[in-house]
Amino acid sequence: MNRTLTSLLLALLLAIPACVPALAEDETAAGDDVHDLEQLFTASLSDGTGIFSIAGTLYEGDEYIAGDNHLYRVSRIDGQNAVLEDAGMEEMPDVSWLSEDAAQSVFAANDQKLICLYVTHSDESYVPTDGQQSIASRGGIYDVAESLKADLEKLGVTVVLDESTHLPHDGGAYRRSRQTAAQLIKQGPDALIDIHRDGIPDAGEYAVTINGENMSRVRLLVGRSNQNSEANRAFAKQLKAVADKLYPGLIKDIFIGKGNYNQDIAPHAILLEFGTHTISKERVLNSTELMANVLSRTLYGQVSGSTSGGTANASDTQSQSGAQKQTTATKAKNASESSAGSGKGIIWLIVLVLAGVAVFAFLSTGTGKGMKEKITRNTSEITGGLLGKKPPKDGDQG
Repeated sequence: MNRTLTSLLLALLLAIPACVPALAEDETAAGDDVHDLEQLFTASLSDGTGIFSIAGTLYEGDEYIAGDNHLYRVSRIDGQNAVLEDAGMEEMPDVSWLSEDAAQSVFAANDQKLICLYVTHSDESYVPTDGQQSIASRGGIYDVAESLKADLEKLGVTVVLDESTHLPHDGGAYRRSRQTAAQLIKQGPDALIDIHRDGIPDAGEYAVTINGENMSRVRLLVGRSNQNSEANRAFAKQLKAVADKLYPGLIKDIFIGKGNYNQDIAPHAILLEFGTHTISKERVLNSTELMANVLSRTLYGQVSGSTSGGTANASDTQSQSGAQKQTTATKAKNASESSAGSGKGIIWLIVLVLAGVAVFAFLSTGTGKGMKEKITRNTSEITGGLLGKKPPKDGDQG
């Protein structure tokens, strides 16, 4: 009986570390289904009123912030249609600071502004321009990423675009692109952006005219299965609020879906969908300049040079006080969230270690008293005598 109990305890102890990475891997993979085969899902209210469509899978609990900031939540799935419940209006950030005068730049001249870009679905392309929906090894989506990079650089932002490919376009694409994202985040970017395009058939859902120029709308995607979900959502809402003020109609909507899209890596991680496969790439390229300005204004509160929205001037630049307070508050919040997440991980590690020590001590001594003595002695040895019973010096009796 004792031998059986001992074997069972040892098996459980050995299984503990194996379970932890397995859970992390499942959590990471949760976003892979969403854009897997680009199957079309529609989302409607219970009375049949259509609200939106998306290329991918919808799940109960997914949320959607429409262009007018109306919030909807998926209550059930019925085949290829998601039934939505009306959750009222989503509270959006105050961006009144956009119209305030600015005496100087928000960041000092020697502070580097850095944004990192990458492409998870390397084959994504635009049929009217590229000739097909998917191009092996390097799709038209890279032209969009390069255009956004160039437009950001015109605004004084340093941009790193990783052009690694992550084919095939399947359920493992996000796991493969995670390695790219993890390398990019080591550079300490202010934002980490995954560039995509949608796969819905109706180009009209994305076509828009802004300042007399034909463009494409942009959809923002946030994963809800990661510890940074709230921070990522807040970032997406801030981008939309700024865009709605500067370029009404540029941001199509915000989709908050199951999965993590590798956004657990950073609090300012976002997935941007520039148009869909049935819209011309020229429209999309026209929109990257505006999107670059939105990103720059949201992150840095200032504009350099000229954009499609007009030349920057005092009334089109964020004030020092408003932008600085917002940036400082955001960084403090992110740091707090990061510290909280790290603290929880350390606590669990300590619990697992203590459990292992207790089991080992019991198995070694066979009695509760012996287990207690062994734990206190081992604790003292590990901590150099700071905790637990001090070990005897040489020549002392134990």
